[in-house]
Amino acid sequence: MIPAPPIPLQPALDLQRSLLLRGGCLALLLLMLAIAWDGHEQRRAAIDALPETAALVAQLLNEDLARRSGSFDREALPIHLDALDGLARRLPLCLQIDDLRGRRLAGRCDDWPPGSAAGRWLGQQLQAHLAQPIHAEVPLLLPAGIKAASVDLQVHWAAVGEAWWQRIRHWLVLGLGLALIVIAVTRVVGRALRPAQAILAALGRLEAGDHGVRLPLPQLRELRDVALRFNRLAERWQSLLAEQQGLSTRLLNVREQERRRLARELHDEMSQSLSALRAEAAVLTLRPDAAAGERIGALAGQLLDGLQSVLDDLRPAALDRFGLAVALPALVATPRRRGDGALLDCRLQLDDAGLDRLPEDIAVHLYRIVQEALTNAARHGDAARAVVAIARLAGPRLRITVDDDGHGPGSRGAVPGHGLLGIDERVRALAGSLHVEAAAGRGLRLRIELPLPPAASAGP
Repeated sequence: MIPAPPIPLQPALDLQRSLLLRGGCLALLLLMLAIAWDGHEQRRAAIDALPETAALVAQLLNEDLARRSGSFDREALPIHLDALDGLARRLPLCLQIDDLRGRRLAGRCDDWPPGSAAGRWLGQQLQAHLAQPIHAEVPLLLPAGIKAASVDLQVHWAAVGEAWWQRIRHWLVLGLGLALIVIAVTRVVGRALRPAQAILAALGRLEAGDHGVRLPLPQLRELRDVALRFNRLAERWQSLLAEQQGLSTRLLNVREQERRRLARELHDEMSQSLSALRAEAAVLTLRPDAAAGERIGALAGQLLDGLQSVLDDLRPAALDRFGLAVALPALVATPRRRGDGALLDCRLQLDDAGLDRLPEDIAVHLYRIVQEALTNAARHGDAARAVVAIARLAGPRLRITVDDDGHGPGSRGAVPGHGLLGIDERVRALAGSLHVEAAAGRGLRLRIELPLPPAASAGP
């Protein structure tokens, strides 16, 4: 038989490292998204505020121009940008003023407050991703309402980039705080998972054969449940091993007792009969005697009966020849003597059990179970009457009930080893259940249920 290929193992997961890596990546991703969104909002706010800023700049310049020039003088315009200094301290301006002929009259692009290299670079990045230049153009009017020039106001991208850089610094401080929180959480998780090493060590000791290993209960609820279940499993395993060892010892003792019984029967019956047969044969050689021949025949019959009894104990011939449906009634009808010499009255009740459809291994065990139950009733229970009932149940299952009117299980229950050990072992081998209880009135009741394979449960 070709062994199945081993199942490939998945890579082991380091929870602390995985939590640190995934938490750090998630925090970094959220930080980058927040910074990108903040830059987008800074650019949008600057573009949206440009028309209002341009209108305010035009108003300030128009008021200053009205104080410095006449109502209709377009040629000598006294344009002074000092009127915008108060506004520029709050909002850096980048503008130029052209006359009606397109000549440059004035311009400024403030650097207040002084920007950093990072802010200027960020401003360039914000400006570079625009589809077209963004500016707002407003007229410069004389006191008479005549247009004298135009003011072209642009977004001061260096100032916007500097504001974005200040926001980024705040986000970086927040990201550092998140990183410290993730590290603190992973350390707490790592400290909480330290009992996992103890669990692995306990599993190694249990695998090495130390069945007395137990785990202390950790504080973490999930690991506490694991430790509790491990301790219960170890206790159950230790109990099963002790039970298995006791069962193996009892099996060896039962085997030796059976060999001793067979040896005693062969010695007590066959050896004596053969000795007597040899003596009678010697008499015949000296003097022919009809009575000696009859005695030889009787001895030969006793030898055959004894041999048949031993063979039936080893393997019932009727079961192989005629099947369980015939062998079981014959087994129940076999005379069995009690301790006082009286015969045990045995009855069999079959409820369409379908014995002929049972597999050979189940049939043999069922035969032996009934045989040992009746032997126990006659030999240890000193019963006068026993009833064997076999019925098929749903499931499918087979129920065997043996009732006798003997001594019963007693105040401490059935005594192990008095015929019940072999029944219990066979029932366990068939994955069934055995219940020993006091019968109604007086006596012992054995109730056995055996699961049946699908082939045995099918109809004929």
